Amino acid sequence: MDTITYDEIDQRWAEMGGLELSEIPALVDNLKEQQPFVFTYLMATGSELLNQNEREALLFMGIMVWEIAENGSRSLPMITGELLDSKEEKNIEMLEYLAGEPETEFMETVEKIMECYPQAELLKYIIDRLMEEPDKGVALRDDSIGMMVLYLKTLIDCMDTVYCESEIV
Repeated sequence: MDTITYDEIDQRWAEMGGLELSEIPALVDNLKEQQPFVFTYLMATGSELLNQNEREALLFMGIMVWEIAENGSRSLPMITGELLDSKEEKNIEMLEYLAGEPETEFMETVEKIMECYPQAELLKYIIDRLMEEPDKGVALRDDSIGMMVLYLKTLIDCMDTVYCESEIV
């Protein structure tokens, strides 16, 4: 998929942030219908690690990521459970590698990863929003934020992959 710019993300986020609470169930139903594996992934992933507030925040952020990607010029192709599992596994491997990095090289490695990441602006935006949640009264634990980033990055990776694969066909 084309790289989504910060301005596009911010504009779409502002539009979505203006929704009434009564409109959220329709978004959830829409995601469930159009991307059932993504919905299941967001509902089930981290259920052992995340508390209720964190699971709700993950679902909301996942819907926001999906809506931002859907706002492009065409609909998002179907994401499969196998693709979600594969991308999550690669992200876990990346985290394990980073955990083994010396502290002095950690940030340098992360910066290199972000330079090459096709949706770096979207990932940075999501991380920023997750870091703001506690300021908005949503209690997110530091360890949970890291896991939520992993799950949302997995979703972004899948979206980017299915867009790229559909362009080849």
